[in-house]
Amino acid sequence: MKSTNPTRSVKADFFTNKNSHWYFFAIPLLVIFVINLGLLIASAWYGVDYQIAAVLAGGLNNEFGKYWALFYNQLGNTELFVVLLIYLAILLETLFLVKIKRNKIKFKNNYWIVNSYYIIVGLGWVIGNSLTIAFISTTDEGFGVGIDYILLDSMKYRLTGSILVFIYQTVLLGLGLYYVRFKLVKTNRILTEQAWIKAVKGVSFLIITYLVVAILKGSTQRTYYYNAIFGDLIRAHPDLLSHYLQQSEFKYGYNLGSGYVDNIPWEYQYPWWKPTSLIDNPNMPVFNLPWEYAFPSGHINATFCSGALIILFLKNSDNKEVNWKVKGLFVIWLIHIISMNFALIVERMHWISDTAFTFVFSILMILAVHFGVNKIFKNHLNREPALLLT
Repeated sequence: MKSTNPTRSVKADFFTNKNSHWYFFAIPLLVIFVINLGLLIASAWYGVDYQIAAVLAGGLNNEFGKYWALFYNQLGNTELFVVLLIYLAILLETLFLVKIKRNKIKFKNNYWIVNSYYIIVGLGWVIGNSLTIAFISTTDEGFGVGIDYILLDSMKYRLTGSILVFIYQTVLLGLGLYYVRFKLVKTNRILTEQAWIKAVKGVSFLIITYLVVAILKGSTQRTYYYNAIFGDLIRAHPDLLSHYLQQSEFKYGYNLGSGYVDNIPWEYQYPWWKPTSLIDNPNMPVFNLPWEYAFPSGHINATFCSGALIILFLKNSDNKEVNWKVKGLFVIWLIHIISMNFALIVERMHWISDTAFTFVFSILMILAVHFGVNKIFKNHLNREPALLLT
C-alpha cells in the first residue's frame, strides 16, 4: 500500500533545515567546535594541559566551588539514563500504536505493558536514587567513612549535590515522560511527527559514543590530574594518611615503595595523544573499570545526550516551527554544558584536553548519527505515519 500523497516528503532533523532558524543552533556549536579544537591542539603539549589544570583547580579553595563541582560530578553520572528512559518510552509507544493501527489485536490487548513501563521506571528511579543517597554518608572511599575522596573533605558536598541532582533529574524525567504520554501520544503527534526517528537518533548517539568513550578510556589509561598530584593532596591532609595506607583497594597516586602516596613523576605524565597504557610501570595506579580513567570525558558526552531532548519540542515533521521556548532551552543547555566543562576540570577529575576532545568528537558524532540514521531509514521517512516500522 502506497501513500495517498506521493508528493509528501518527511524530513526528520536534529535541528531545523532550510530556514534562518538553523543558524541559531549551528553557529554556537561551530564556535564551540573551533574553540575546543584549538584547545585540543594546544594541550598536545603536556605543560599547557598541566598549567590549565593547576589554575582551574584553585576553584576548590572556596565553598561554592566545592558544592558546584560535586553537583556536576554527580549530575554527569546519571544524566544519560534520563535521556535513555524518555527515548525508550517513545520507541515503545510507537511500536504499540503502529501495530494497533494495523489492527494487531495482540498489541491492543497487551497495551498494559506500555503503562507498566512508566510505573516501573518511576518507582525504579525513585527507589534506586534514594538508596544511593542514603548510603553516601556511610561510604568509605579510602579515607574513612564520610570523607569524600575527591575533595579529601566532608561528604556533605557530595550528599548535597546528589540530593539536588536527584530533584532536578526527577523533575526532568517526569516532565519528559509526561510530554511523551500526554503531548505526543494523546494528540497522535508521536506518529504524525515521526518522533521515533528522533528517538532512534538519540539512542544511537548514546550507544555509539559511549562505546567509543569506553574503548578510548580503557586503551589510553590516562590518569586524572588528581592522580598526578595526589602526593601533594594527601600530604595536605596527614590525618587521612593512616587510614588510606591501611587498606589496599584504593590506589590514587604513585608508589615509591611507601604506598601510592607520591606525585606521578613528570616523565610518566603523558599528553592526551600518547597512551599511558604503553608504560610498563607497576608503580602507576591501575583501575578496574575504563570509567576510572580520564580520556575522554563521559560527563561531557552525557550532557550532549541530554541536549538531544530539545528536538522533541520541534512541532511538525518538517521541523520548521522553532519558537522561543526551543531557543530558550538551547541557550540553557549551552550554559549547562559549559558549566559542566569547567566544573570537571576544577574538581581535578579531567584535563582540558579530555573535555576538548569530547566536544569535538560529540559534535562530529551528532552529524554522523543524524545523516547515518536518515540514510538507513530513508524509505521510512517518506511514508505515512501509519506505515512506520513496517
